[in-house]
Amino acid sequence: MKKNRLLALFLIIGTNSASAASELSIGNNFDLHYGLAHHYLERADFDLAELELQEAILRKPDSHKAHRDYMITCLTHLNIAQAIAEFMITFGLGKAIPLNEAEQQQLNRDAARAHYRKALKYESKNRLDREIFELTWSNYYLPNNPTIMRSLAFALSNAFKHDEAEALYRESFEVSPETNDSTEDAYAHADFAYMLGKMSRQNEAIEEIKKAIAIDPKSPALHADMAWFLEAKGDLSGATHEVAKAIDLSPNYVVGNIEVPTSSHDFFGLKMMTYHKEQPIYSNAGLWQKLAKLLDKQGKYVEAKKAYERSLQLDPQQDDIKKRLSEMQQKQS
Repeated sequence: MKKNRLLALFLIIGTNSASAASELSIGNNFDLHYGLAHHYLERADFDLAELELQEAILRKPDSHKAHRDYMITCLTHLNIAQAIAEFMITFGLGKAIPLNEAEQQQLNRDAARAHYRKALKYESKNRLDREIFELTWSNYYLPNNPTIMRSLAFALSNAFKHDEAEALYRESFEVSPETNDSTEDAYAHADFAYMLGKMSRQNEAIEEIKKAIAIDPKSPALHADMAWFLEAKGDLSGATHEVAKAIDLSPNYVVGNIEVPTSSHDFFGLKMMTYHKEQPIYSNAGLWQKLAKLLDKQGKYVEAKKAYERSLQLDPQQDDIKKRLSEMQQKQS
């Protein structure tokens, strides 16, 4: 029965509420942490199991069963000295030494990092439910870390939990005021804008992209994003300007992945989860094609033709552009 209650708590925390874990008091909940430790023990994840056992012991230092299980994880890590100490505590031959405040904070940071790394592994396997579960626990241990908050918001957005995601994005901006050297903040605004766009809140999305560009004005991807939103709104002139800006900033006509910087918020060098690390950067050929189509829509055929030709020069395998150029040539003749 207890196992079922714990499992229910895990499912509630992991999949139904972004804030549920942070609403739990970090000062108690021995059973929850002990149960979570066994969740990982059953999956042979001894690293996370050990951290959760330490968290459980922090809340109930005289628990013999927690010290017993901690002894087992110590043995799996070949930490013999600690295993002996846990053996003695388990059988009443010694007492646990309480952690001081600094040690407790470090334990929470270690737990947050371990859950975050686990979430990254689930992200790579497209296990969205487990990803949210791990990110929620990471957020539980470090509730005011912008990187964790934004990654959790990103995952919740992918799970169509937009209200919870929006609340986390907005809270993350409050705890991390934007600075010109925080590229992660720029991508977070762009991700938030993308979510707002999916919710048909185009004007708000454009405002978020403006904030992103203000932080990182030299990012071709952000200007391309702005072009997409402006075109969706019907502002073809504005979209054209943004694509042209992206072309000016796009380096060396190289197709690759946008390099999302490591966290600027002191989170162990881990990277924020974002759309911009998944999507290929616009190739210069693609940007020229986009510029050409926007000009074409506005009836600026001479400029459009030059842009089509430039795109085709960079990528000759574009049959749709060849067809459009042929149509334009026939109209001229």
